[in-house]
Amino acid sequence: MIIWRGKHKGIVFLRTACRLTSGPSGFCIAAAFILLAQSIPAQAQAVRLPTPSFTMLEQESQRRQYESLTIRPDAPLSPQAALPTVEDDEMGKQFLLKQRARIPQFSLVGDAQYFYNDNPRLSSGDGSDDFLFVGSTTVAWNPTWIKGITGSVFVRQQFFRYNNNSDLDFDATAVGFAAATAVKDWFNVNVGYTATRLESRATDAEFYKEGDASVILSRVEKFGQRFTVPYGYTMDFYHTSPDTYNRITHGLFTGLNCAITPKLLSQFFYRFQYEDYLTVSRADHAHILSATLTYFITDWANVRAFASWTTNDSTMDQDYDILNSGVGLNLLARF
Repeated sequence: MIIWRGKHKGIVFLRTACRLTSGPSGFCIAAAFILLAQSIPAQAQAVRLPTPSFTMLEQESQRRQYESLTIRPDAPLSPQAALPTVEDDEMGKQFLLKQRARIPQFSLVGDAQYFYNDNPRLSSGDGSDDFLFVGSTTVAWNPTWIKGITGSVFVRQQFFRYNNNSDLDFDATAVGFAAATAVKDWFNVNVGYTATRLESRATDAEFYKEGDASVILSRVEKFGQRFTVPYGYTMDFYHTSPDTYNRITHGLFTGLNCAITPKLLSQFFYRFQYEDYLTVSRADHAHILSATLTYFITDWANVRAFASWTTNDSTMDQDYDILNSGVGLNLLARF
């Protein structure tokens, strides 16, 4: 699947990617943004920023939850980097090859996840835990007539519902496009742009918007018939409303994909991320670890179990750790 988001200052473009078994492959665009000089005197900018309000913390937690479920750098970045083949099972080999070869013009993806979150409000102390249900529908057009490029244009609707923290419930609407190509056999390039709107269920009002121009440079090494190791660099430029969250994000990632059986795939992933905020004195460093076990029931349905852990160190009193774990179901119609 793919999703879009944005940033605000400087030049950058990026984004991303789609899991072959869960929807269209990634498409890309390059975008340039120029930020007007602020009229606030440098002396005023040096004043210490106030502690974020509870409303800002709620917005931060909702934004982070959305990002954690829509950015999937651990997913295959292109059809060529999809799944390892399993030579000792001919039917399984054919199944996986078919997954890579079939690139439909249109796709309709439905996804449902239910999982445990130990820190929904991003508290730096002992935050209350909760369970969260996320439903998602994505419609995409995936043109196949562009030689050497895998592209996609998509629209996605999501809803996020907590068991106990219902004041954090929100809906997300995203529109975007992405493209991927290979530079010889050296590395893959993914570029894209996604525009996202988040709306609070409690107030029925929009509370956050972002545009994400993104770029991913990646390579996948194959080890035997069962293992692949993806690694690379990501950059995102986010322009947002409110502009407090304008930022440029740099990331380094690596992982391990293992075809345990012809239909059972395990994925382990690590990402280091640095976020430089552009309109406030804030910089964040994050470490993200995840593990996913996916079983492909058919070529149009799969189930998965997953767990992820994130630790964030911020210069603006936004330090927190998050543990997510749960199960998901993905359905894909291609036509």
